[in-house]
Amino acid sequence: MIDLSARRAIVAEGAAAPTASYSQGIAFGNVVVTAGQVGSDPVTGELKDGLGEQVRAAIANLAAVLAAEGLGLEDVVKTTCFLTNIDDFAEFDAVYREVFPQPLPARSTVGVALAGDLLFEIEAWAVRP
Repeated sequence: MIDLSARRAIVAEGAAAPTASYSQGIAFGNVVVTAGQVGSDPVTGELKDGLGEQVRAAIANLAAVLAAEGLGLEDVVKTTCFLTNIDDFAEFDAVYREVFPQPLPARSTVGVALAGDLLFEIEAWAVRP
């Protein structure tokens, strides 16, 4: 049984800093759960232009959160992806396939209204080997 009282917040300096009241991720036992990561530059905070660049930057931010726990994209077992325009699915999927290693994680992708100029957001569950 996992003791959830032992959970701890992940702080990843290489990822975009939280802009509201949340942790970049939570680690407990051999599981890491991340908050939604968006396509902003971790140094400047500026949002990348266009869907493809936002997807790449968001996944890079996700990778930085995982790296803070000694994990990588290969340790991700599930992602949830959010698109502001579900008609952009093919472009998103092409970038996603370029970045994630095989076997691809289980994934849900939904169309949503995201704040401001956000076009994409990704959250993930990863498991320590």
